[in-house]
Amino acid sequence: MKLENSIFEEDYITGFSQTGIHNVLTNKSILSLMETIAGAHSGYVNYSFSELAKENKAWVLLNWKLQVLKRPTADEKITIKTWGRFNNKLFTIRDFKMFDEKGNLCAIASSKWCLIDMLNGKITKLPENIQEIYHGFRDESVFNINDLPKLSIPEKTPDKCDTYKIRRFDLDINKHVHNLNYLDYAYELLPQNVYDDNELNNVEISYKKEIKYGDTIKSFLYTQNDIYKIVIKSEDESTVHAIIKIY
Repeated sequence: MKLENSIFEEDYITGFSQTGIHNVLTNKSILSLMETIAGAHSGYVNYSFSELAKENKAWVLLNWKLQVLKRPTADEKITIKTWGRFNNKLFTIRDFKMFDEKGNLCAIASSKWCLIDMLNGKITKLPENIQEIYHGFRDESVFNINDLPKLSIPEKTPDKCDTYKIRRFDLDINKHVHNLNYLDYAYELLPQNVYDDNELNNVEISYKKEIKYGDTIKSFLYTQNDIYKIVIKSEDESTVHAIIKIY
């Protein structure tokens, strides 16, 4: 691993557990690797989960935007680069690039994060020196956007609905459903022919409200052309937990 010119970089070897039915890295695996290097970057600058826990704080993900250009297979060496590029008082944006061993660009992604107070569950202000902590931010945006796209609920009848009760294995260290498990719920609603075909290369996720152990959620699928939008709500449909767009 290395940190140079505000870019944190690390190499990984892909594994079969990260591939899906087509023997290539899934969207979930790619995002998981990017989440891993984000954590490694925070650990490198001594601002990791364990360090934040001493202050009763934790990083929470608000949005993902991913585009896959070339999917690595198992047992490939890949390189991921990440950097912070913007922050205000309440959130910060982090971008990513994934390369194969030959230097080909495989995927790009952008993410939005905030800090929460673990005692009251509310968003708390970022430190004023957040850019200094991470050895500087960069202006480079992989999607040439200032902020991540906002996702809305379609104003039409959903094509399909699914109900699911949260299990223990869905949870992360915060005892909420791990952010990438939302993708599993979304993929369960995709039409079988779409799921069986090559994995769609674009994913956007907007997280609205955490899901906890024992909760029952309802997921609704909306289809328009080749765009699939999944809205995850509480059992009584009064709370929106997340909106996911796959295309």
